[in-house]
Amino acid sequence: MPQDHRKPVFKAMDYISQNLHLNPTLEDIANSVALSSFHFHRLFRAQVGETVAAFTRRLRMERAAAWLLTYPQEEITGLALRVGFSSSQNFAKAFRAHFAVSPGEFRRRHTLATKSKPGNVGRVKSPYSQCTGQDSGLLAAQITRLPARRVAYMRRFGPYGKETCQQTHQDLLASLPARTPSQPAGTICVYWDTPEITMESRCRTDVCVDIGATEKPGRGIAVQTLAGGTYGVCKFAVFEAQLDQTWEWAFAWLAERGWIKNDEPCYEYYYNETDVSNNYYVFDICIPLQTTPEE
Repeated sequence: MPQDHRKPVFKAMDYISQNLHLNPTLEDIANSVALSSFHFHRLFRAQVGETVAAFTRRLRMERAAAWLLTYPQEEITGLALRVGFSSSQNFAKAFRAHFAVSPGEFRRRHTLATKSKPGNVGRVKSPYSQCTGQDSGLLAAQITRLPARRVAYMRRFGPYGKETCQQTHQDLLASLPARTPSQPAGTICVYWDTPEITMESRCRTDVCVDIGATEKPGRGIAVQTLAGGTYGVCKFAVFEAQLDQTWEWAFAWLAERGWIKNDEPCYEYYYNETDVSNNYYVFDICIPLQTTPEE
């Protein structure tokens, strides 16, 4: 498939993620990328490996599953209404069809991992909550407002990790040779899905660079705007062996203070001190938060 076809498909995926509460139709989604429903449906299925309806339904159920774990005390009936179902019975039927267990059983079997990149912050205090300084590599942590960022990006599907990010960064570098550094410094990695809930092969990683308000990156490169708002920002300086743990520490730091992640994706921002040749990384973990912490 020509690379240009990726841009409307990626834009449509983002539109679906941001409008799940509206339960958008195929026509709504196709209109958002200015394509006919018939043409768009064929492009989407070829690129994503799912129909538009299946992708939308999966994201809706995965968000419901994340909410089950984020709000362990909320009654399932209330959660079903929030997700857009008319009753807890209809919700339970759809949930079981997707996950092969009832919502209640799913909640009992799973504890939301604090390291989940875009997963919600748990409420229970964690043994990682006091990990600061040299042992964790945590240099600073704060709750702050971040501006919206307009970025050029490439997207890959598959397990989160160094290999996916490095390959995608190389592809982006090849397409933006004048702007993208050979090191990841200045790049942003966006994580859309919750690996404890989403199949690894379906997880979405975007590798991005900031661009100006009117800049057009050219053929084959998509553009999106990362939401501004209240974020938990944790800065780390670690070697490769500690990379996964940084997410545990970041989420635990927020959980200790009662903050809950919202439905926007998390991202990492890499600094100049990063040295891939020595497996040394200096970066921010940026976690979008609900406006006020839970008591």
